[in-house]
Amino acid sequence: MKLRTFLWPFTILLLFSGANLMAQVLAGNQQISGKPKKADYLNYVRKFADNLLEHGQDNYGPRNTPMWASVIDVENFSVPVRDVPPTKGVRPHDRALGGSNLYHDVVTMKVFDALSQVTGESKYEDAARSYTQSFLRYAQNPTTGLLGWGEHLFYNFYIDTVSISESRILDPRDYFGIPHELIAWTPPWSRMWPIDQQATQKAIEGLIYHYNGPDPKVYLFNRHAHWNKAEYQQEVMPWIKHAALYAYSFAFMYDQTNDKKWQQWSRDAGMLYWNLRDQETELVFNCYYHASETDAGKLALVGGTALYSYWLYKASELNNIPEMKEAALSMLSAYDKHGWNEEKQGYFENLNLDATIPEGTKLATPWKIGYGSSSVLVMGRVAAYLYQKEQQEFLREIAEKSARAVNSFPLPDKFTAQNIGEAINLNMDLYQITNKQQYLEKAREYAQIAIDHLWRNNFYLRQKNDRYYEAKLGIGDLAAGFMRIHLADNNQKSNQDWSF
Repeated sequence: MKLRTFLWPFTILLLFSGANLMAQVLAGNQQISGKPKKADYLNYVRKFADNLLEHGQDNYGPRNTPMWASVIDVENFSVPVRDVPPTKGVRPHDRALGGSNLYHDVVTMKVFDALSQVTGESKYEDAARSYTQSFLRYAQNPTTGLLGWGEHLFYNFYIDTVSISESRILDPRDYFGIPHELIAWTPPWSRMWPIDQQATQKAIEGLIYHYNGPDPKVYLFNRHAHWNKAEYQQEVMPWIKHAALYAYSFAFMYDQTNDKKWQQWSRDAGMLYWNLRDQETELVFNCYYHASETDAGKLALVGGTALYSYWLYKASELNNIPEMKEAALSMLSAYDKHGWNEEKQGYFENLNLDATIPEGTKLATPWKIGYGSSSVLVMGRVAAYLYQKEQQEFLREIAEKSARAVNSFPLPDKFTAQNIGEAINLNMDLYQITNKQQYLEKAREYAQIAIDHLWRNNFYLRQKNDRYYEAKLGIGDLAAGFMRIHLADNNQKSNQDWSF
């Protein structure tokens, strides 16, 4: 056999391998330096936004609107009305199947604003404005002023009215007829006010129907209220985060009107739980009274403490009440002091008010969602937000400790957009306040997980191995994380407030 004939197959193989390598290099897939090439994060955000506007707007029922669907089947781009199984931790009756819940989209709209700023295309910002304007027009009850959004309500595309899921209609409790309840994102009053001041004020005034009487100073409240009945609540169920959400909302009205009534209402609503704290430990429990579960809410929770601190501080920024700001900082410091376990490098998910550890208490995991979640991610993000405002080192330390607890905690087999989105944002918060490259790198790692498992047909999926986009599952947080990485990688500035 001649040598040339013997070597010919190897020559072909070498040429093929070289061509393949060159193709990979040209495609940007080859790791020349040993580090993965940065993804085009802006491209993902932009494709998602374009796809949402193309397939997710209200083209159903007699009335078409520019509202965005909360649930979309990404395989056929339909807006389903039933038969979408809930994710773990989310009750099947607390979603917006077949319609729109603007409260689910508060962070997504921030992303749209940033997209217009970065790309120079006004269509994204215009779409967010049109959505908000339409929601105020069609989802506000004319009697109570309350909006058809939040934990239980949504605007139904198919019947063109505010609706509640089929399974909740069968609930015998009176206040579940059409129940209004705020959820754990900051209400977008500042977005609504320039569009329609009268409607926005009426929506905030309607929050008084959550109370047992007309004055927050002397009455407690229920986290639920009748969307369509101008009546005070007979049942008391005043959870801690709602007290702070009302305080923030009333503070917003004071900031806009300078009416002292709103300032007083904000103080009375917001300081309720701080005034009931343990005076020695400064730990705050989660619920003053629950009619059917008498022991519910009697512990201090890492997530509840963080959210209460967050909106109490945000309220103080608007109502000029310094003791609310001091309370927010003190209770966060107290939970850090009593709830951090140095040996295990994590926060306990709850504490007794005397700072002892309840039997069976575990370290807070970042990867739960929905009811019963222990939100160490929220703890870190709130601390980072407060550090940017106050520049107090203990706040930066809380944020960094939270990130250590998050980044060392393995992902479960199934995770959500909210899990990954909040993890990216916590690391980007820390990158912003410390300028440490490790946090940007970690944010990119989480983003790659989202690209690999939560991206399909130019949509972000609600969870791994799924076929649905669902805004309630933190899609906005995930898109915001991608946008923030893009801005950091390209040394671009945005005037967007990325707090949740």
